[in-house]
Amino acid sequence: MRFIIRSHNDAFHLEPCGSETAAVPGAADYLIGDADTLLRLYVATDLDDPLFIVLQQLRDHFLADLDAVETQAEIYGLIYWLLDDNGISAQGASLEETADRLSDIDIATDSDQYAKIIFHLRDAVDRLCEMELEDI
Repeated sequence: MRFIIRSHNDAFHLEPCGSETAAVPGAADYLIGDADTLLRLYVATDLDDPLFIVLQQLRDHFLADLDAVETQAEIYGLIYWLLDDNGISAQGASLEETADRLSDIDIATDSDQYAKIIFHLRDAVDRLCEMELEDI
C-alpha cells in the first residue's frame, strides 16, 4: 500500500493512497510507496520536525505487515529505528538476542514494558528467516 503524507502549514497527516484513490501529492507532500522511501525520508528528517511523528506512525504500519517489506535491509532499518526511538541499544547483538534480553528485563521487573518491541523483533526474525529460505 502506498501513502501520501500531506503537508499544510507545518502540519502533516497521513492518507492511504490506493489505486482507486490515486490522489496526486502536492509539491510539499511526500509519496511513500515502500519502506525504502520511508527510511530515506526518516534519515533526512530532524527529530524535532513535526513530520517525524507521522513518519513514526507510518513505520509502525510497515512493522505491522513485514510481509509487505521487500528487503532485509529495510527490515533491519525499521527495527533499528524502533529500537533507537525507545532508547534501546542492540549492543552488537542479533535481533533474537536483543528480544531475549528485553524479555529477561520484563520478567525480572514483572512488567510488559517491552512486549510490543519484543513482538516486532521476533516477527522480524521470522520474516528474515523466510526471506533467506526464499533465496535458496
